[in-house]
Amino acid sequence: MVKPYRLRSAGLLVLGAILGGLFVSAWEHSAARAQQNVPPVTQATLVADVTHLRDITPPNSHPMVDVAMFAANLWFAGDKKNWPLANYYLGEMRNRMRWEVRVNPSPKGADGNPVDMANIFDGIDKGSLTKLKTIIDMKDGKQFAMQYKMLLEDCYSCHKTAARPYLRPQVPTGGAQPIVNLDPAATWPQ
Repeated sequence: MVKPYRLRSAGLLVLGAILGGLFVSAWEHSAARAQQNVPPVTQATLVADVTHLRDITPPNSHPMVDVAMFAANLWFAGDKKNWPLANYYLGEMRNRMRWEVRVNPSPKGADGNPVDMANIFDGIDKGSLTKLKTIIDMKDGKQFAMQYKMLLEDCYSCHKTAARPYLRPQVPTGGAQPIVNLDPAATWPQ
């Protein structure tokens, strides 16, 4: 029979060996980086990095392209009464709307003054998006269609406020992401 103090001693030895190995590994990694002659950060390298990041950053409209795709998919999922999928698309659409607010928090309105997008989104989020979530949770197809149209009206009001009245949302007529099977009874890709 092994005595308990010997088990603890063995455990401490193993723990010590592991920690020692991690320390040696970290020290070797640090030494390897120093040997690679990694250049120091300077004003010039910071400017170059920021310039590069600006070159590869998508335009401010990118989150709204995602919103449109998820909104269309939301319509078709709700229309097919695939409530878990509709809930997923609603959440993704909501997240992209939040992203848009972070990326472009105060675009100029029709009058040239900044628009408070966070406040507008908050109203839509607590209004039509929350109502739509409730209807999805209730699995009510009839109310879903009506509330979806109310959401589109809220979206268009936002577009007009942000000086983009030419962006007129509509109930979609074709699937934005046809690779996703909308049938709630589907068990495997067809």
